[in-house]
Amino acid sequence: MKKLLLCGTVLSSLVAMAAPQVRAERQSAVYKVGEDIIFNITEAPANALYRVNDSGTPGKFVKLDGSSVTFKAKKPGFVLFELKLPDSKPAVIYGGAAVEPEKIRPVTAKPADFDDFWANELKLLRANPLEVVKKTPIPADKLPVGIVGFDLHVKRGDVVVSGYLTMPAKSKEKSIPARLNFNGASKVSADLRNAGNTARNSISIVYNINFHGLENTPAKSDDTISANRKKVKNYQFLKANDRQNYAMRKIFLRTVVAADYVMSLPEFNGNLGTYGGSLGGCQSFVCAALVPEVKYCVSTATAMCDHLGAAAGHIPGWPRLLEDKRTPAGAEKVAPYFDMVNFAPKIKCPVLMAVGFIDVICSPASTYAAYNSLTTQVRQMKHVVTGGHGPVLDSKEQSVLVQGGGVFHKWIRSAR
Repeated sequence: MKKLLLCGTVLSSLVAMAAPQVRAERQSAVYKVGEDIIFNITEAPANALYRVNDSGTPGKFVKLDGSSVTFKAKKPGFVLFELKLPDSKPAVIYGGAAVEPEKIRPVTAKPADFDDFWANELKLLRANPLEVVKKTPIPADKLPVGIVGFDLHVKRGDVVVSGYLTMPAKSKEKSIPARLNFNGASKVSADLRNAGNTARNSISIVYNINFHGLENTPAKSDDTISANRKKVKNYQFLKANDRQNYAMRKIFLRTVVAADYVMSLPEFNGNLGTYGGSLGGCQSFVCAALVPEVKYCVSTATAMCDHLGAAAGHIPGWPRLLEDKRTPAGAEKVAPYFDMVNFAPKIKCPVLMAVGFIDVICSPASTYAAYNSLTTQVRQMKHVVTGGHGPVLDSKEQSVLVQGGGVFHKWIRSAR
């Protein structure tokens, strides 16, 4: 009897500890305008509050009454359900739904001189020779067996790229493809582990770049990282009203210099792919737009999309440039030159993108605005219904940031 009581106590405790969840009733969570979107809520405490945001500007939280909420969207976009738990951690649980996402259109207009501006930037950049500034061999014990690598710094003019370059040892001339791996917004060093493992697994040249052009360090707690973070603090906002001096100009041009270098290597066989998520996804997108030799692009949870999207009731993408107090006046005139919706039509290669329905960093509506601006014949968008900006609520789903991994790996192996 005591054992039964104990089991009953444990079971009751587990039930009590079950985390609240929010899910759209439809498994795909994709709806049409005007359809009933039913959000089911489980295990919500009595004091739970909620709000539904499909306008880009959230309203007030109201008391949750019942175990479901029905909502009708009046326009294409994404609906974000927020369940607030006053006495719990996390304090907010999200649920999401898409409403005719293929009809989302960007608000950010393309400047008349957009193409001329970037063409001139490339002309000025490539008027300078491609130089190797530093090429320090990586110790063999820091790399997978059979892989060689370098802490490599290259430049054209004043645009310096630093990163880790890796490839299979003794690769023959024109024998292997190359991939540029781009990192997210918080990174101030290239990723040596990623560079080494990727070169081994895909049998390719890999250049994992430090998009700030700073010194690399493999140690996560190294003093260099703290110092570098201070150097680039608020880079995404500073001088955003000056297109020549906004940090994103050099960040975008670094993708071109990195591509130019790997394409110059004797081992390169002509097949170049770009890969990244978040700000890395933005860099991958830009590189594919500015370097026509790119043959495959993966860009997941893409940042820097539809900066002016709030005008249509969409949440703009990271860094929410025009909504942040750190952004200088006049940035709205410069933002379109650094917006993925305007780079999209320049991409001619196949593109794979992915969105998390509850991503509040790189909003799915903003990423879809860029995706729907693509004109390339081959494109694919993957949905992660319970995905935030990386983490997923449903263990059956994979993070939005790794959605393109399998497809890209298949492509690059076929490109050998």
